[in-house]
Amino acid sequence: YVQNYTDIDDKIIKRANEWGISPKEIAETFISMYEKYLNLFNVDREGNIYPRVTENIDDIIKMIKELEDKGFAYETDTGVYFSVKKFPEYGKLSRRKIEDLINGARIPVDETKKDPLDFALWKKQKPGEPAWNSPWGKGRPGWHIECSVMSMKYLGFSFDIHGGGIDLIFPHHENEIAQSEAWAGDKPYVRYWLHNGLITVNKEKMSKSLGNFFTIEELLKKYQPEVLRLFLLSGDYHSPIDFSFEKLNEIKKSYERIKEFYNFLKMMKEKFPEDDEKIRKISDDAMKEFTSFMDDDFNTQGALGVLFKFINKIKGEGGEGSFSYALKVFEDMLNILGIKISFKEIKNLKEELIKILSDFNLVEKGDEEKEEEELIKKIIDERKKMRENKEYEKADKIRDRLKELGYEVRDGKRETIYFRRE
Repeated sequence: YVQNYTDIDDKIIKRANEWGISPKEIAETFISMYEKYLNLFNVDREGNIYPRVTENIDDIIKMIKELEDKGFAYETDTGVYFSVKKFPEYGKLSRRKIEDLINGARIPVDETKKDPLDFALWKKQKPGEPAWNSPWGKGRPGWHIECSVMSMKYLGFSFDIHGGGIDLIFPHHENEIAQSEAWAGDKPYVRYWLHNGLITVNKEKMSKSLGNFFTIEELLKKYQPEVLRLFLLSGDYHSPIDFSFEKLNEIKKSYERIKEFYNFLKMMKEKFPEDDEKIRKISDDAMKEFTSFMDDDFNTQGALGVLFKFINKIKGEGGEGSFSYALKVFEDMLNILGIKISFKEIKNLKEELIKILSDFNLVEKGDEEKEEEELIKKIIDERKKMRENKEYEKADKIRDRLKELGYEVRDGKRETIYFRRE
């Protein structure tokens, strides 16, 4: 997987001037922030490549020169431009005709261009801007050329999948296709395009200009990263997804169900290690249906529906059969969706557990040295004895104290199970 970083462009230069720092510092700030969020949202980055524009200037200049030599690009006083009319298939991705685009085009800002649709491959230096030497004088790359150069550098021409927001189809991805296929003299530049929808608020695009946006940092104060990831997975990737706190709160409850079920399976696996064909069949059928949805254009919405149906079926089975196979299948589903099971850190958990033992006169020598899990098991065992002795009020109080710490305790006919909820 290759994802290029645009670390120099008009917006970065403008922001750098506003903040009084260098474009490089601006780029480093936002790249660092972005990568922090990738890690938080459990995005697998192992083996991926993250090239930067400023690291690939020579390759960009080389491709522009070759496009110029082939007659697809021309130089003006302001830069080097791609001649859209020289590429007859322009508009095939967005299903637009060149003639219609020209007729609907506004008067170009740059009067040196031959045609309003022609786009910049190289921008000549303006006062105060960063620049690199080139055959056309000092300047920097245009936006579109960098993506073609870096993608083909690491993936070769005609690679399988290219992603991006639906708002990039035209003109950005259209321009990528034109310059890449013109340069290669072959097609296709990309076999499959995956365009994701945008996040909206009340059906309007979330944007700074409309003032209807929330930063990730703001949302993470209220919700775990997994909740936000589940929110994005709850819709079709190619459609808009409407943001609301009501929806996020619903997703939060769904994530609590996932965590509860996961810990329920872990506990049941320890209690009942024997195999059970019925649970195995339910698990296999669920995984087959889950895979079918994921194979259908990454239908995560349908896959999540299968996951929650699986939770209901397994919990409805009850019994004392093996849950180890169900746990494996459930973990596989979560891994495919990139959902981690994470819990809020409980401050002073060990001290709180010792306090429960102390309040019920259950502390023994050596308890202070025990691990947290050992202490919980001891509390559960002592509570079981209370129930056997019909001390139900005491047992209920211990259950409530554990619940305050985020642990659910459930009493069955023969066994008591417990698991983390939060």
